[in-house]
Amino acid sequence: MKPIAAAFLLAPMIAAPAMAASPKALPASNRQVQVVPAPAWVVPPPTPTEQADLPTAAMRFVYVDNQAFAGPAGLESYSAYRIRLLKPEALALGTITLSWLPDAGSARLHALRLIRDGKVTDLTANAKFEVIQRESNLEASMLDGRLTAVYQVPGLQVGDEIEIAQTVTIKDPTLPEHRSGLAILPQGGVPGAFRTRIAWPEGAAIRWQATKDVEVAEPSLVGANRVLSVELRDPAAPEEPVVGAPPRYSIHRLIEFTDFARWPELSARLWPLYDKTSRPAPGSPILAEAAKIAAATSDPTRRAEMALRLVQDRIRYVYVGLDTGNMTPASVDETWTRRFADCKGKTVLLIAILRELGIAAEPMLVNSNGGDGLGLRLPNPGLFDHVIVRATIAGKPWLLDGTRLGDRALDLLPVGAWREGLPLREGGGELEKLPTPSPVHPQAVNLLDIDATAGIDQPALVTARRILRGNDAASLAAWFATVPADQAQRAIKEYWRGEEPWIEGDKASWKLDEDSGILTLTLTGEGELGDPDEAKTENGSVDVPASGLTAPSRLRRPRSQDQTLPWVTAYPSFNCWATTLRLPPPPANQRWDLSGEPFDKLMGGVGYWRRLSLADNVVRTVMSRRFQVPEISAAQATELNGQLASYDGSAATLSLRQTFKGAAKWPQQPQPFSDATDWTQGGTPCAPAQNAKPSAAGQ
Repeated sequence: MKPIAAAFLLAPMIAAPAMAASPKALPASNRQVQVVPAPAWVVPPPTPTEQADLPTAAMRFVYVDNQAFAGPAGLESYSAYRIRLLKPEALALGTITLSWLPDAGSARLHALRLIRDGKVTDLTANAKFEVIQRESNLEASMLDGRLTAVYQVPGLQVGDEIEIAQTVTIKDPTLPEHRSGLAILPQGGVPGAFRTRIAWPEGAAIRWQATKDVEVAEPSLVGANRVLSVELRDPAAPEEPVVGAPPRYSIHRLIEFTDFARWPELSARLWPLYDKTSRPAPGSPILAEAAKIAAATSDPTRRAEMALRLVQDRIRYVYVGLDTGNMTPASVDETWTRRFADCKGKTVLLIAILRELGIAAEPMLVNSNGGDGLGLRLPNPGLFDHVIVRATIAGKPWLLDGTRLGDRALDLLPVGAWREGLPLREGGGELEKLPTPSPVHPQAVNLLDIDATAGIDQPALVTARRILRGNDAASLAAWFATVPADQAQRAIKEYWRGEEPWIEGDKASWKLDEDSGILTLTLTGEGELGDPDEAKTENGSVDVPASGLTAPSRLRRPRSQDQTLPWVTAYPSFNCWATTLRLPPPPANQRWDLSGEPFDKLMGGVGYWRRLSLADNVVRTVMSRRFQVPEISAAQATELNGQLASYDGSAATLSLRQTFKGAAKWPQQPQPFSDATDWTQGGTPCAPAQNAKPSAAGQ
């Protein structure tokens, strides 16, 4: 637990995942905790408050004081806090940790004190910190070179207080002249004094803004510096996040600052890093790879597909945020030699190859969590954690991500979740809203083929298949390839047990088609239709498996919350289910009857669609749920609530009926698919035909 994180976060210059150049020698002082006095720009901490401790709390913040100075040395982040330990659970706070990036700055300790019954024991000079380099995300192929210094406060007891003050300096070698950051004030209602203070030299072009729930005065002149300061004393909890609203409406108590005047300035400042590193040296093997693609086809779409596959398949993804690599891409020739790179290294390599093939392409910074509301923020490179390629191919724009796996065809690329992006251009680019087309291709298709020709009251032979493409398929196939076959089979059986628990699986297998990137998970076994604990009706009525879609939940917010805000959806999720049920010929004077209607209904920005047929003793059903927009308005939410009463997505039901003159038959419907349907292709019958074509821009 890091108590400072509960109250404040200063996030300067946090940039896109990176790949470093060869590490340079660092000053020895950058690799150790330096014990020095506090900087001159630091002021004494705020005075404690008088509010009583919370009776259930394990600890109490006496104060939390965070001060930052955006000056010539970089962004110096001073953090001080005093904590009272109220219960045994808080004794773990005696593990003091300092963390920093040695290539971008240093860690300095100013004070470390133990306070017991009013007596102060100064540990500053004698505290022996153990410095370690631990890669907490190594399993995710991420290396950042971060150092962590650890010290255990000796003899700690309940009732003691710990007081510490330290400064971490960050001066990114890539943008040494720029300063920007975010400060998040306490997000909970807790007693104590909490201060945030940001200073910069008078005359520095620093812009700032705060969320409306932060009362902060205009920066004042203190000596030679401008200072912005805000203090919360025994703060109440901020407003609760609005139920269902997009993330941009749940940002509270935030202060941000930057010296970038506009987004194009940031774009133009970063563009040379990508332009320089994306140019192969004369005679580079990358030029030969591009020539092979050019010789193979003259079709620009096919060329782009081959270039994307080369970058995805032949360059392993590794994030290494060392040296200047946090913001600077490795060169294309260095990446090709190492055969590994992060998103920036893969981006410049893809751009280099596309350029050789005559395809225009540019890097675009995005946020991997979507980036909702980026346009409301000040220009700051730390708001982005990913970079992709926007290419113009045969006159259409496409967003290509070299860090994905298994992308084989542009028309089958998944819709990205990115809401806004910053193109990097020589003259600078504006932050852009990215298109959010309705997804065309399902992320997964689940198929059931049920042979009940022995009778629906007998165990049926079942073949279940799950079809995946793209990144999910490649990642899962890579895992299957590294585990014993029996472990892979158990995993597949467990998946289908969760989806269709009525199936008793006998055999499980997986297969990856390298050319298409399609992964198929197959389970064969037996299953009893209907509920085995309930007696069959005399008509043998059973529900057709995987033929019903549950109604969405009613969208409601507490009355105290803003009812006019939009609602977020699970966009771009799109899933499809198809069932084939093979039946025996009906007994004499009886016929099979299928109850259930096709539907095609849009509710709350989500398409619910089903088709079904009964012909030649074979039932076929196919259905899908497709989130078509990232968010819906409050009016659309109200409309959705009004539609729920008329929505019937219950499973189709099969039964035997007596035949007699004049009896109504189940209305025949065209078969939605056949045994010959290829579910691995782009034109799967998983949505209305008019929506089954890729959008013009692809992304």
